[in-house]
Amino acid sequence: MNLIKTISALLLLVTVTTFSSCKKEGPAGPAGQDGNANVVSSTITSSAWAYNAPSWAITFTYPAITQEIINSGAVLVYLKVGNNYNQLPLTFYPSSSYSSTVEVSNFVGGLSLIWTDSDLTQPNNPGSRTFKVVVISSSGMIQNPNVDFSKYEEVKAIFDLKD
Repeated sequence: MNLIKTISALLLLVTVTTFSSCKKEGPAGPAGQDGNANVVSSTITSSAWAYNAPSWAITFTYPAITQEIINSGAVLVYLKVGNNYNQLPLTFYPSSSYSSTVEVSNFVGGLSLIWTDSDLTQPNNPGSRTFKVVVISSSGMIQNPNVDFSKYEEVKAIFDLKD
């Protein structure tokens, strides 16, 4: 019985000595860059449209789009037109009797963009287009109730998005 007490005491002494002699090595590193854990954003440029009558479609994998985001958050998509970004869905009116509409459909893990002309005939391939995708958690939405989400520049400023 004394042998067990002696071994236990030695183990306790070794453990206390080991952990009490630990110390930090080197100076502290620099502070990390501030970010926003409630928002994920990207710029996507692509020309990989596929025709599926009567529309052109393009699909992107986007892992930040989770079931939680679909249920309670937001997936915002903006199309670059000239130097500005316009929120989808978006309709262009090249004439008073003709239009083109770009819509977005999101799903867990990705999103699809659909480009359809009002006459439902095969439109020209949309070609290379640039999109901003912004995924915002429900807490990000709650913390910023007065944001005009249709205006990319306002969303960019509020959530400190980088281009």
